[in-house]
Amino acid sequence: MSFNIAKRTLLSSIIAASSVSTLALAQQQEGFTVTPSIGYYNMDSDRDTKDDTAYSLGLGYQFNNPWAVEFVYLNADSKQSGGGGDVDVDQYRLDGLYHLPSINSLNLTPYLAAGVGTADFSNGSNNNTQVNAGGGLKYAINDTVSLRADFRLVDDIEDHHLDNVTSLGVQMTFGGSSNNSTPSTNDSVEAYEQSYTQAEPEPAAQPQQTEQPEVINSEPAEQVQEEPIAASPMTEETPQQPEIVAEPPGKINIQFGLNKTNVEQKFYPEIEKIAIFLKENPGSTVMIEGHTDNSGAASYNQKLSEKRAKAIAEVLTNTFEISATRVEAIGYGEERPFVENDTEAHREANRRVVAIISTSEV
Repeated sequence: MSFNIAKRTLLSSIIAASSVSTLALAQQQEGFTVTPSIGYYNMDSDRDTKDDTAYSLGLGYQFNNPWAVEFVYLNADSKQSGGGGDVDVDQYRLDGLYHLPSINSLNLTPYLAAGVGTADFSNGSNNNTQVNAGGGLKYAINDTVSLRADFRLVDDIEDHHLDNVTSLGVQMTFGGSSNNSTPSTNDSVEAYEQSYTQAEPEPAAQPQQTEQPEVINSEPAEQVQEEPIAASPMTEETPQQPEIVAEPPGKINIQFGLNKTNVEQKFYPEIEKIAIFLKENPGSTVMIEGHTDNSGAASYNQKLSEKRAKAIAEVLTNTFEISATRVEAIGYGEERPFVENDTEAHREANRRVVAIISTSEV
């Protein structure tokens, strides 16, 4: 069977997706995924089949949590070792993917994968059951497109062969919930709310009035009149005006992608508002607090809130050069809900990052 047309179509999809992508550091969203890939199928030496290029197409769904499922079709046109005939390989598998926390500075997301499927080899092995395990790395190009590198060990249970497949592809995500929609589960979109406390100016010092002394005019029996005591001129003091402290920036919103912890560059201008205030008020400090709702494991929510708070703190210190001694980050996970986690709207309100700016006189 010839798959030349399918191969050209897959390769064209990879090139087209890469060319239209922007370089903004964005995150993937929940939704359906399509992943055309090209790779290399390394055959077990016992198969008497040459290693060859492989083409695959994955169709899947990214859930609103670290998990994703994917159905993959793979084809490789190889040859028998020793100059034999052609060997056509058709592999079908169903995989599960678990995404690990992102590497903030590089915008990378590692993942683990495993699955089960079947494979047909035209030189004899038909409908053999296979299990696979491995992992990979995703680099987010924008909020819907990621470059994806993948490696799998493939165990042919019936013929006892151990193959491996290495591939590079482009994953495109469609149909995810928008930023304005209500998320269905944990932390798909997190609002960054900025609140603050401000030092109140001390009350102005009241000017002290200089009392004019009385003129003493007494006449004792000796008829000696004392000269009046001259009053010193009144001195007016200018009332001291209270020092006016600039008001911290108003409420700003920053969003995180599904289970992501790195901050997109398009939100940097919002964080810069805090940086400008801190620079203009040298005595001020900021505390970044991360919070989540109660969906999912409490330990996972705790780590997620800490990493998101630290990510914003790192932007302030590394990008906007705010001293690390003036920036603190802490994660509370699901411990401090803003409201009860009894409705989806309330859970959305509890998924938040808060910046608290404290000011003091220098």
